[in-house]
Amino acid sequence: MTGIQRVQAALAMQPSDYVPVIPEIIQHALNVSGACHRDYSTDPNVMAETILAAQRKYDYDAVYVSTDNYVLAEAFGAELSFPQDEPPQLLHHPLENGYNQPMKPFSIENGRLPVILQATQLCRKAVGDHIFIKTNIDSAPFSAAACLRGPQAFLMDLCDEDDDHVLPLLQTCTDAIVAYGHAAARAGAHGLAFGDSVASLISREFYERYALPYAQQAVLRLKETGLPVFYHICGNTSHLLDLVFSIGADCVELDSLVSLPRASALAQGRCALEGNISTVEALYEGTPADVRREANELLSFFGRKGGFILSSACEVPRNTPSENLMEITYAARQFDYPEKEHLGV
Repeated sequence: MTGIQRVQAALAMQPSDYVPVIPEIIQHALNVSGACHRDYSTDPNVMAETILAAQRKYDYDAVYVSTDNYVLAEAFGAELSFPQDEPPQLLHHPLENGYNQPMKPFSIENGRLPVILQATQLCRKAVGDHIFIKTNIDSAPFSAAACLRGPQAFLMDLCDEDDDHVLPLLQTCTDAIVAYGHAAARAGAHGLAFGDSVASLISREFYERYALPYAQQAVLRLKETGLPVFYHICGNTSHLLDLVFSIGADCVELDSLVSLPRASALAQGRCALEGNISTVEALYEGTPADVRREANELLSFFGRKGGFILSSACEVPRNTPSENLMEITYAARQFDYPEKEHLGV
């Protein structure tokens, strides 16, 4: 099977020859290609070449077209700085002084949105339908709104029940994300992904009121592209899992602080799961044996009957040892799957 076939089988809850592997590699790819971060984040050719170089080195089943989480904010007029070899830095939140601040009208031509879209096109041209192309369309509506307002101020607005400002901003972000996702689909992505890191910090009540309905709307509208949607949420989200699984995403990516077996029981087959080898303890600070141990625990539980993608719990730290990353793919391909005989693949 090809990489795209394995990923699509996992999303469809179907068996494959082995569990697909998609580590969340962004900055670490720079160590493979030798590119500097500024060029990677601003030049679609450098971004595509870097992403593809990492995939060739580690032989995983998908490429992750992504950079920082300020792409949407920049499209709304946020000012960024671009250090030579560090991630872009947000200089100010567009609404940090209040909701009456003017924001730039959203367009998929703004900022670095064209960089991501062109890099997606270049990756699709390079790999065709052999390797799955997962394009990150930045953040879910809740986290995108927090980035525009500033996370601390935004969370205080929730506590103050400032719905007259918060809800329109969430809808604005939802509409922008949907437009971005449709553009990524036209550019050649096989799947669309967004993250919701700030949402892991709030209560169930706030998540159900402010994050969930807009994430559901975004996913529903993004599925009009015909592509699967991946939802990533950081941190210990055990208190939110049942709500997360009601979003409607095709795949939910969970952090290492969450038990995937418990998550699987709550998901009840509504979506595939992706994760969740610890990025620090195993990948960055550990050894290949540590990575193999965590991978084997997940592979033992899920097998290769579908519904699971082996990955890092979050973005792989830039200076993660290469031999540790190699071990993720090795583990998936060398594991003695217990259902090997009766799956018939």
